[in-house]
Amino acid sequence: MRRFILVILAVIMAAGTASGEEAPLLTMEEAVAIAQREGIAAALADLSLEEARLAYMEVQANQILRPSVIAQQQGEDAWEAAQAARQLAELDLALQVEQAYYDVLRTDLAIDLAKRALEQAEAQLESTQVRHGLGMVSDVELLAAQSQAATAQLEVNRAEANGATARMRFNRLLGRELDAPFRLVDEFAYEPVEIDLEDALSSALSTRIELKRARDALALREKELMVNDNEYTPSLTIAKSRLALERAKAELKEREIDIILEVRQNYQAVIEGQERIPILETNLARAQETLRITGIRYEAGVITAIDLIDAQRAAFQAELQLIQGIFDYNIALARFYRSAGLPAR
Repeated sequence: MRRFILVILAVIMAAGTASGEEAPLLTMEEAVAIAQREGIAAALADLSLEEARLAYMEVQANQILRPSVIAQQQGEDAWEAAQAARQLAELDLALQVEQAYYDVLRTDLAIDLAKRALEQAEAQLESTQVRHGLGMVSDVELLAAQSQAATAQLEVNRAEANGATARMRFNRLLGRELDAPFRLVDEFAYEPVEIDLEDALSSALSTRIELKRARDALALREKELMVNDNEYTPSLTIAKSRLALERAKAELKEREIDIILEVRQNYQAVIEGQERIPILETNLARAQETLRITGIRYEAGVITAIDLIDAQRAAFQAELQLIQGIFDYNIALARFYRSAGLPAR
């Protein structure tokens, strides 16, 4: 099995802030746990659940004075729906943290790559300036080297800005200060896994909370119609109950179809990622070999500095595309597991 692993230990602010704050080491699992314990999204979800609990208690109290089978069932359904919504919020938050974690790793790699490209461009510019002074290269080649160095600096600035934004988004999810330091210890890796579409579909249809809510809603509508379908209930009320039942059936069917499509789409994204990574690896190897040969030819005076600059740029882009490809694959895999109702790797 092919395995390509890029391991990165984020070292930005490793020594802590100026105030002496320590930069904690965080695994993916620890980051998710912190977000679910201290994050703003988790706090809001808890507040919504508490509001639903109070509403349910109010329904229970009203049953003492005005008993109603339907009101009782509606209250229980609302309370169960609120609990399900809290579970969904927890799952969604875990996925967001996983995506943000990978995004920090990706941007750290992009920063490292951009800095290496800048060092290479500056060295090339220095060499070209010397050769230009000796009359060995043209003004056009010197301008190309200057442009490459300026572009490389721009790439570093962009990568660092993206990295800072990724870190702030990560901190926000965890309920930390936006500029709080941290270090990540998990791998940024491409590791092919075997996934079964039919098993995933079966799991999704049996475990997804959204479907449970839709089935509970259908059961409630069936009970409402059963209670209302008698000679003492106005015909208009009975008709409304029947329409509500048909709507609940249609919504359940629609939700099932949506989940099947979601799982299939995420499955396809994972498969495409697994097929794409080896291609990107080959592209990088080819670009690096082309750069090596181009460097030899440039030193021999067979080609111009512009040709060398083009080869350097191609190698930079190939490595950047591989980094992005690995990121996309890991995100696709996380979304697949989430949509299938399966635990993450």
